[in-house]
Amino acid sequence: MKEPNPVNYLVRACEAHEELAACVRLQKKIWKYSDLEVYPLRLFVTLAKIGGQVLGGFTPEGEMVGFVASLPAWRGRRRYLHSLSLGVLPTHENRGLGKALKLEQRRRALRAGIELVEWTFDPLRAKNAYFNIVRLGAVCRRYIPNHYGEVDSQFQRGLPSDRLVAEWWLKSPRVRRVLTGKPPRAAQSKPAATVEIPARIDELKTSGGAAARALQRGVREKFQQLFSRGFVVTGFEVEGETARYLLDDRNGAAPDED
Repeated sequence: MKEPNPVNYLVRACEAHEELAACVRLQKKIWKYSDLEVYPLRLFVTLAKIGGQVLGGFTPEGEMVGFVASLPAWRGRRRYLHSLSLGVLPTHENRGLGKALKLEQRRRALRAGIELVEWTFDPLRAKNAYFNIVRLGAVCRRYIPNHYGEVDSQFQRGLPSDRLVAEWWLKSPRVRRVLTGKPPRAAQSKPAATVEIPARIDELKTSGGAAARALQRGVREKFQQLFSRGFVVTGFEVEGETARYLLDDRNGAAPDED
């Protein structure tokens, strides 16, 4: 996948109510969500006041064309951020804004003493997997079947809302390496296991629900089996019409010890 051509976007915190309301409108434009599916304005207003983040991406003319939002979270004694949404208008995709929003998310998290950001994504979407794993350096070791239940979105197309959990260990050697432009894993290093998906899933989802469901079921079963044995997603590659997740056996080691 090609590197984007960057544009001189401004990424900053959304503070005015109009900017926070723009996050609601952008959800509808990007994902075609119904009113029941979008995160409401009150959530964005609250996030900005309780230690979460609502960051907007603005054109030089001041138009808000992307956003990322996260909420504060705890697991055990570890404080982290859960990233709720990252969205960019289709007319501004592949120009570096998505990564710029995530880098500002990382910068602000580290400044607040937070070293982990997590989010979920559809394991059948190769573009998202590539961005999360190759361009950001996230790893995955959890699979959640039908995470949100039924989702009214043009991208879900009636399938269960299965999700992988991306773990972005902000200070890890792996993430530091990736953010300098290096691959997340050595090219000559053979993965311990792989999980294949189509490079483009929308055609399959449109052409037949049974085929898409069978594919999703097979991917789900393979991930669950591998994760139960201690495997971790550490890479992703696309070759023609096929994409594949690359997994290594970490024997329970934490990804931030990479």
